[in-house]
Amino acid sequence: MSRWVATAVTLLTAGMLVAGQSPAAAATANLPDLGMAKLTDLTVTRTAAGQQQLRFSATIVNVGAGAFRVVAARPDQNSAFAVSQRVENSDGSTTDTPTAAVMTFGNDNHGHYHVKDLETYTLHRLDNGAQLGTSAKGGFCFMDTNAYRLSLPGAPQQPVYRGAGCGDHDSTALSMGLSVGWGDKYAWTLSDQFFDITGVPEGRYRLRATADANGLFAESNNANNQTWVDFQLTQRRGSMSVRTLGYGPVA
Repeated sequence: MSRWVATAVTLLTAGMLVAGQSPAAAATANLPDLGMAKLTDLTVTRTAAGQQQLRFSATIVNVGAGAFRVVAARPDQNSAFAVSQRVENSDGSTTDTPTAAVMTFGNDNHGHYHVKDLETYTLHRLDNGAQLGTSAKGGFCFMDTNAYRLSLPGAPQQPVYRGAGCGDHDSTALSMGLSVGWGDKYAWTLSDQFFDITGVPEGRYRLRATADANGLFAESNNANNQTWVDFQLTQRRGSMSVRTLGYGPVA
């Protein structure tokens, strides 16, 4: 056998699979799947200044194959954050992909950074579809606050991500997460978790909540990002009361 043939056989043998073995599977991305849980706690309150507020609780959830993670960094306290989505892969590695998401500091008694418009809320009349506006809430620091569907594959039975990753005013690095099967609830009592309905007439309305309405983050399914609740507003002795009529699908 010539040296060339021997070398060729050696290379061929090294590249062949041993009988019965399969090639190593390429790593796949375990993408999150964001959605909204049922909207609850609808109530109308009045401020000392006379503003009537429609308040509600909303919970963003992750029902995907991997955690929803966002990391952000900046060189100093005077610079804007560069934001990336960190996706977990099936081989244990992670991939960071830059996004156009914006971090805003919560000057609403929260004292930490939020992802701008991670959730959006709109209010419409049911009779003609006219939109009355968007909610006061505009940013969200997400974490594991409420167990949602812990039967999902890979769902941790205890919360993994906490609020420490949301940083403070001087932070130069942030890291937020929402585990598989968990939700982040924003209660009706929190700052800015309302619509100003001062002067809004009686009638039937739909409150709609959408996760990642701007499509800034990779998900396995974008068709289940919305939910809604229909309700009746009725004027009673100078104040509005609210009665729930029905709910939309949840993630």
